Amino acid sequence: MIKESLLVKYQFYKIAFLAMVALLSIQGCNYNYHLGLELEKQGRFEEANIEFHRAYTQSPDDVDFKEAYLRTSQKTTEDLLLRYDKYLKEKKYSLAFRRLEQARTLSPKHPKIVQEQKRWYRILLAGKVDLVKIMSLQHQIPLTDQIALMVRINTPNVRRRLEAIVDNQTNTFSVEDMLYDPPQNILMLYSINSIGVSLVSNSSHRKQFKKFIDFRIPVLVDVQGSLRDKKHELTPVKEFYPVDALKGSSNDYWFPQRGIRYSLQMKQDAIYVSSSADSIDFLPHMLYMNKSDKRYFLDFGHYQLSQKKIGGLWYFRRTVQAEREYLAILQKKILLGTYFYYREGGYPYLNTSKK
Repeated sequence: MIKESLLVKYQFYKIAFLAMVALLSIQGCNYNYHLGLELEKQGRFEEANIEFHRAYTQSPDDVDFKEAYLRTSQKTTEDLLLRYDKYLKEKKYSLAFRRLEQARTLSPKHPKIVQEQKRWYRILLAGKVDLVKIMSLQHQIPLTDQIALMVRINTPNVRRRLEAIVDNQTNTFSVEDMLYDPPQNILMLYSINSIGVSLVSNSSHRKQFKKFIDFRIPVLVDVQGSLRDKKHELTPVKEFYPVDALKGSSNDYWFPQRGIRYSLQMKQDAIYVSSSADSIDFLPHMLYMNKSDKRYFLDFGHYQLSQKKIGGLWYFRRTVQAEREYLAILQKKILLGTYFYYREGGYPYLNTSKK
């Protein structure tokens, strides 16, 4: 009898517990739903959609929850697209693309979203940096908690820089950018801004950047011509690398100048550059185009930095080797895999400056 009584009590408490959990779950859904209604009345459709989604996820059979979620999904999509257009006009491309991606998750078949996605291109900028000859850095860099070698890259937006951390094991760097329906001329504005070390203090959260190499923003004076779309089959970028031509366009170690001006002419199969510095090492040395897959790869090559004496100037050069071993390292990054194939062509940057 005692065992039966305990068993009955156990079953009663179990049922009561499950009922309470179910009640709390329903109340939680109702809370999210009613909060969503209030937010929707205020025109805060994106926040309302989040609350309706929470309610709908917990109770997918509830018709009211489903209708509210779908209704605000449409309103949120339109609101996101309005902000998308605004950011495009302001040339805030990273923000614009983010809003388009948010809208796509809600309405993947929306006609405008489908059309706009076709106009966005991804650009990979990558290479390698070696500190070949370093006199002691102990007295040149203040004590800090975090230190990383970094490459800063100028973009078509003069107020915006890309920052690429140099991997401390492979010495490679890579960073991605987004462009909206870019003409070929726009690609010619990517250049090295500076190379140095990023310093971070954990206690104060203070960040510093100590420059070793500083070009600032080289000025593109003139650009003419166009590159020919060769329409290849999908081809690995490693299969086209004109070593001899690229070696002839590189310099020995030199001290980078500020205020560089350069002009270039795109002649179907190559990009010919004239620079006031007599060097073009601040630019990529290969451009690979894959328009069909909306991908461009700007290969900056293998840089070497050298300092002749403690506290002295840093010198800089690009070295060209047929093996291009840094490319194999970069290709191992799964997320970057699609960049290492081209369709239209590979185009070297060739130096026509007076020596």
